[in-house]
Formats: sequence, structure tokens, C-alpha cells
Amino acid sequence: MAEQWRDKVNEVVRYFPWYKDLIGNEHMNYSLEHLPLMTSDLLDTHYYNNEPDASLAVYRTSGTSTGRRKSIVYSEEDEQHYIDIKTRLFGEVLQGSGCARALADMGTGHAANTALAIFARLGLVNSSIPFELPVEQHIERIQAFKPDLLYTMPSILDHIVYAADDPRALGIRKIILVGEIATQEWQQNMARLFGLKPQDITDTYGSIEIGTIAYYSHELGRYLLAEGIVAEAVGTEIVGEGLDPLGNGEGILVLTSTVRKLLPALRFVTYDVVRDFRTVQVDGAERQSFQSIVKRVGRELKHGEKISIYDIEQVVYRHLQQARVRVGVSHNALSVYIQSRSAAPSCVPVIREEIRACIPEIGLMIASHLLDDIEVILMEEDEELAGGQVKNKKLYYRKDQTEQRVVKQQAVEQTAEPQLTRGILSAIGHTPLLKLDNLFPTSGFSVYAKMELMNPGGSAKDRPALRMIREAWKEGLIGPGTVVIESSSGNMAISLAMICKQLGMTFISVVDARTTGMNLQLLKALGAAIDFIDRPDPETGEFLPARLKRVQQLLAEIPGSYWPNQYANPNNYLSHYDTTMPEIVKELGQVDYLFCSVSTCGTINGLAEYVKDKGLRTRIVAVDAEGSVIFGGHPKKRRFPGLGAGIVPSLRRPDLIDRIVHVTDADMVKGCRALARRESILAGASSGAVLAAIQQLKQEIPPGAVCAAILHDKGERYLDTVYSDTWVQSQFGAELLSAAEEFLV
Repeated sequence: MAEQWRDKVNEVVRYFPWYKDLIGNEHMNYSLEHLPLMTSDLLDTHYYNNEPDASLAVYRTSGTSTGRRKSIVYSEEDEQHYIDIKTRLFGEVLQGSGCARALADMGTGHAANTALAIFARLGLVNSSIPFELPVEQHIERIQAFKPDLLYTMPSILDHIVYAADDPRALGIRKIILVGEIATQEWQQNMARLFGLKPQDITDTYGSIEIGTIAYYSHELGRYLLAEGIVAEAVGTEIVGEGLDPLGNGEGILVLTSTVRKLLPALRFVTYDVVRDFRTVQVDGAERQSFQSIVKRVGRELKHGEKISIYDIEQVVYRHLQQARVRVGVSHNALSVYIQSRSAAPSCVPVIREEIRACIPEIGLMIASHLLDDIEVILMEEDEELAGGQVKNKKLYYRKDQTEQRVVKQQAVEQTAEPQLTRGILSAIGHTPLLKLDNLFPTSGFSVYAKMELMNPGGSAKDRPALRMIREAWKEGLIGPGTVVIESSSGNMAISLAMICKQLGMTFISVVDARTTGMNLQLLKALGAAIDFIDRPDPETGEFLPARLKRVQQLLAEIPGSYWPNQYANPNNYLSHYDTTMPEIVKELGQVDYLFCSVSTCGTINGLAEYVKDKGLRTRIVAVDAEGSVIFGGHPKKRRFPGLGAGIVPSLRRPDLIDRIVHVTDADMVKGCRALARRESILAGASSGAVLAAIQQLKQEIPPGAVCAAILHDKGERYLDTVYSDTWVQSQFGAELLSAAEEFLV
């Protein structure tokens, strides 16, 4: 392999003599990783700004945030390779599709200039549209030409969809994308709107310097590197240039082209960040691939451009099936503009908080005051999104400020705060932290129980329930008389029922057959309406998907109703970030191990993010139920609500967790009973699971270690199950009753 790169080095030196000075002596190591990176600084000095030969094809970039335009040169051989590779790729995409007519609607540049030649080689009748035309003329051209294949950019397709009465009527059978990042959620929405299957839309990724780099394989669910490309994904510490560190599984894409001649395409740094770069098997051969492109980094970018538009769109499309998204930066404020026919105002705070919490770069920029905050704005259908042309960037810079909106928001918050700190709501949080002296007496380590079961609603769910309601109240999305709807068979429902009752709102709890009789009585006592699901989802066999479908039905039926969406709402875990973990650290100082049960993953995310952000040495242990699919595996029957899940929650963050422990229902029961007998604490099933997890890891925890355990909820709700001898014997046999006596010693 080193011999191959020796030949490539010699080729680069032949065309670009300055490269010889860069690599040094004749006896160098020709392994790819030992060759210098072709950075933008090098290309600025030696390539981009040189006056090209007038006989060659020259393409110029539209400029960076510095305003500079760069010249990229193609030889006739380069041009031929570019067209050959793209023709073979398009041929594979169109194979068996029956497409006969192709239309290029994509503006200027290399891809646009070569599109018609590629279509002609494939035997397609072809035409193109100048992007400067109004969108109405784009649609008229499509209607007149009747293409089977549309070759375009995501931003142009956005405009076409919104301007067309019915995109299906345009008769397009295949779409190939080039240009900006196109998230899979966005592509799936486009496929639905055009009446296509997701695999009928193919996203391609390229650059004017290299040509075609990769394309999305629906079969593999990944981008595959194109013919003639050898790729690497390297960290910012390798590139240098003062770039910020990347997230887990992310790397800057570095490319070597085996076919490009008039560009020193040897370890060319793209400054594009990809996730999960790895080799996969395709038809018995190894192919390089990555999961997604997330953002671009570089010194000449403004801080706003370092934000991942990919991640922002993913958040939006998790909540809205059809939307156009533009992201603006002005005076250190990030504004996300959404135009969607299906959007309700209730989605705004959820999207905003999820963007703030789930995209690390944005959270860091806000924390360091590079950005003041995030504003999510729903646009009317007839309002113009940023950019005057059909083709435009999805990230742009605004010169105006929406001060009236800010003033209005502050007024709402001032009136909301007193309402949310009165009465029973003032008792939420600041729960005791107790040392469990009588459990694990010979272990040598200490276990402290965070008594979340002593919240007024009886569980840790009081904290996120209050935070979700408080933020929606501040936004003006809810108020006295609002109907709040949530899918919950247990503690979250009880917490929301208590809070809604206090604030003069109606609460509907969508429950299923696993809801205990005690919980139903508590919900009714707090004035909640019960909506009962008696059959699981037919596709998964799980109740949760069926409950969520029912929530959507109720939202459609009840005007002005609101769904907190505990499964994806960042306020779920932010409540624990801001309150629970700081309380633990304040009392204990250093915590060596933190054990927490998981369901929506809200609690553990908040605790773990605080630990990571503050640089604590705490190891985070996630306690899950056997039969849960949160961290993989096959679903199976689980007896207790509130621990584990039948779907993977949106809030799941495996990167924050150091250890995962799965606990059986039987060990949960034994843990609960041992806690009651030895510490006189009557706690729920998940608390028993947490203690059983400590038992599993007992041999690994060193003497002197300090362990914190979240005791999530009260045991009174489990009197007819966990604490009923009759029920335990019927489920696990009489031997479990005696086994519990010797548990956790």
C-alpha cells in the first residue's frame, strides 16, 4: 500500500513542485498517515490564489465568510474522470427505474455544468432550469418538461414543495440531491410529499475540489465513499489550527483521490465533520462509510457556521413531518425559523430546549456567551423565509433584532413565576440524602440514598413534570383551563395530575393494562381523566407505541390541548441537571459511583451531563430492566412500570453512561424487600433494581468508595405486587420470599 502512495506523492510533486519541499527527504515514510495534511492554509498559499492556465477548466467557489473566491482547476482528464464516476453512480441509482427524462434544477457550478452531459451519456432526454428564476417558473418548467428524474438541491426542493399545490402531481419518480446536507428525516418527508418511497431519493455528497465524494445507501443506512476516494476521519488535534474538540464518534473527513490530477488531492482536509466513520462489507468487498455529515469547522467560519444544521433539522423533523427550516444568527442570538402547515405553537418550546440541550456545540456557545440564546419562530405560510432566490443557504446572518418578541416573552415569564412556586409546588425538590448503614455492611464502601420518593407527588418525576409545565406556561402555550395530555402509566402521570390540579388545568393520562390499581386511584383522587389502552401496538407488541398514537388522536380532537412529551422534552433531564445532581454533590462532595434507573432516560441524562460538565470523577451506572430495549436486546414481558422501555427513548445518551446493568424482576422484588426490612424504607420497584445493581457490582467497587443511589418512588404504590406475599409467590415461587432475607448483605 505504501508503494501506491509513493506513486501518488510523485504525481503530486510532478504537478506541484512545492509539495517536495513540504515532504522533505527522499527516505520518508510513504504510509498515508505519515504524509502531511493538505490544509486550507497550504492551499491558500500554493494553489487557490494562483492564476490558472487559460486552457484549463476553472471553477470558482462562491466565497467563504471572508468573501474570498477560490479557483479550482480541472484538466480534461480530471473532467472525464468526474463525469465517468458520476455517470456510473447515477446509472446504479436509476437502474430498473424506467426513467427517461431528467431535469437539472440546481444553479451554477461544477455539478450543474456537467449534469446534462451525464444525463446524455445515460440516454436520458434532459434539460435544466436557471436557479435565479422565481419558484413559480421552476414549477411551470417541471410541469411542461415532465421529468422522471429531478437533480436538485435540498433548499430548491423545499421551495418547490411549498409552492406546488400537490407535489405528487408533478410526476417525479426519482430525486438525486446535491449541495447542502439533507437529513434522513427531511428526505423521508420529501418522499412522502412526492408520493415516493424513501429509496427513490438519493443524497450525494461532493466538493468542487474533489468531485463526488459519497452517496447515501438506503440498504445500509450509511453514506458510502465513491469510486476513486480513500478517506480518513481525524480529530481536531491532528488538524490543529485551534479547532475545538469534536464529539464522540466524530471526525474531520480527510480525502485522497486516486484519480484527481490538477489538485494536490493527497490527504485533502475537507473540514466537514462526519459521524461513525468505519469500513463495512458490501457484496463481499470492504467499503469505507460514515453515518452522517454533521457540520463544517474551520478558522474562517463565524461561530454560527460551526453549528450543525444537520442536528438542528433532525430535532425539527422529529416533531414535524413537513417543514422548511432556516437558521439565522444575529447579535449573538440563534434563530430557527420554521415554516410548516402542521406545526402547533406547543412544539416551539420543546424544539428550542431540545436544540439547546441535545447539540453540544450550541450548549457550549451559550455557556461561554458566544451565543445569547435560541429563538424558535413559526412562520406563516405566506411569509418569506430568508434569501431572495430559490437557491439559498440554510444558515444566514440577520441584521435585525426581534425586540418586541423578547419584551412580550419577558412579560409572560414575570406573570408565570409566582403561580409556579405556590402551595404544594414549593415542596418539590431538596429531598433528603440518607446513608444506608444496614445494607452491604461488609463491603467497605458507603451507599447514600437520594430520597426522591419524598417529593410531594411521591417520586422523582415531580421535578421534570414541574419544569416541563413551567416552561410551557412561560411560553404562553398553557394556562388555566388548558387540557394537558401525557402517556404515562405511573409516576409522571401522578406528578402532572398534581401540578395541573394546582394550576387550574385538566389532565388526561393515557394508561395501559400494566397500570396498577393504586396508581389509578391516585390519579382519580387528583382529578385526572383516565384514557385506557387495552391492546398493545400490533407491530411491536408493546403498549407504549399504542399509547403515543392515542395521545396524537386526543391532541387532534381537543382544541388547544398540550402534550409535554416526556420522552423527548429536554426539560425532563434539565430539571435533574439543575437541581438533583447539584444537591447530591453539595452534600457528599466527591461521588465515586452513581446508580440510577432508566425509562425515559431523563433523570440519568441530567445527572450524567452535570457530572461531565463539572469534570467530576463519578462513574454513571444505568440500571435497566431485563426485557427493556433501551440499550439494545429483544423485548420481553416486564412486570413493573417505570423501569425500562419498549422503545428507544429520544433522550437516550449512551455516551454519558459508564456502565449498564440489567436487573430481573425477581431481583427488583428482593431489593425492595431488603430495603424495607433493614432500612425501614418502603420504596418502589426501580429502587429495588438500583440496589440489586449495586449487589451485582459489589466485587468491583473498591473499599472507601462513595456510592449514591436514586430511590425513585414510594413503595405504597406496590403494596399489591412487590410487597404482597401472595402476588410474589404466584409470580416467582415461595423460595423468593426466603431469598429476599439474605439479599444485599
